[in-house]
Amino acid sequence: MFIFPYSSALRIAQPAYATYAVTLVCVLVFLLQLSFPITESLMYYPMSWNPIKMLTSSLAHADWWHLIGNLIFFMAFAPALEILIGNRLRYLTIMLFISFVVGISYTFSILLGNSEPLPTLGLSGVVMGMIGLSAYLMPQARIKVFLWYIFFWKIFYVPAWIVAAVYIGLDIWEMVASDNYHGINVVAHVAGGVGGYCYGLIWLKDRREEVRDELDGEIEAMKIKQKYGKTRESAHRYKNEMDKQGAIRQKTRDFDKLMSGIYQCVKTQRDGEAINRLLNVYDISTPIAELEDVFKRIEQWGPSRTMLCFARLIILQLDEEKRHGRVLHYIEKCQAISPQFVLADLSNTLFYARLAIDSSRPEIARNMLIDAEQRYGQMVDAEQCRLFLQMASKDNIDIIL
Repeated sequence: MFIFPYSSALRIAQPAYATYAVTLVCVLVFLLQLSFPITESLMYYPMSWNPIKMLTSSLAHADWWHLIGNLIFFMAFAPALEILIGNRLRYLTIMLFISFVVGISYTFSILLGNSEPLPTLGLSGVVMGMIGLSAYLMPQARIKVFLWYIFFWKIFYVPAWIVAAVYIGLDIWEMVASDNYHGINVVAHVAGGVGGYCYGLIWLKDRREEVRDELDGEIEAMKIKQKYGKTRESAHRYKNEMDKQGAIRQKTRDFDKLMSGIYQCVKTQRDGEAINRLLNVYDISTPIAELEDVFKRIEQWGPSRTMLCFARLIILQLDEEKRHGRVLHYIEKCQAISPQFVLADLSNTLFYARLAIDSSRPEIARNMLIDAEQRYGQMVDAEQCRLFLQMASKDNIDIIL
């Protein structure tokens, strides 16, 4: 019986140039191996801890079948992942990361006495990393799997997470249950698969959320194509595109209607009502870019309590993202309207006052710290406020001089 995945059932909207480049490099390296005696110098020896060899060993192969098998598996997952990640440099960095994880894990397994310290080579560790990453980034994407048994053959469509679970699970079982791996570096396979999944879990959470809707739509379109054919799939894609454009237009209309109502409240000095309307729609979980777009619209109407209140929401979000310089920018804007502008989170007052001093913007700190006891009571350390206020005043004098 012969079973292997060979392609993702996803429409690749643009060429996966980095994937093609890696594939070409592997072929060229193998042709060099056939022409010159360089294979041994490309291998990774586990006790060497050589990071260069960790990389070169991933690009080298033992024979044609080794190369072709790895590249078939690689092309089943890697092109779709490259497009979903959306940044070729980051994509290549992930493969480099997996190569190091594989090499280091193999060395540790030798130190633990799990196997002989044999040199290793092949792209399979990186390939398993791509399989593991696909289980995180596109778990429901269908992978085309070819099955051949004597005179019978068939193509199945299997979710990426199931393919990953099967292949990584089988390698884990072999690593635990067998003493003889038959020349296969199962430690590299398992380390690569787990490393790829963990990379996504730690560093690609935001990216997975960004592509979720588009990926779900593509998966649904491919399911329809498999079941009903290309004509129904094209109609489905057209409907989805029309629905998407309609949703964008409706969102624009809703936004303009909301802003029109807020404008009327601000201009008639009904700031409380304006603020309540805004907070019914926007909160700390709203993407910062969307909050800043709303702020720009409110700012065009001139100074208002609504503007100051909404700025506090933006400052909370920016502080959560640790974009402290941007926070100072909004504090300065608000102080231009109300010099004694108070942060929503008083515990951050001293932090941003000190940051303003260190950034040579002492006036921001002075405005935050003047009459601190009266403004903040016991919520902020009065002694620290006096100390920072002296520093801000001294910096101000130094700047004037």
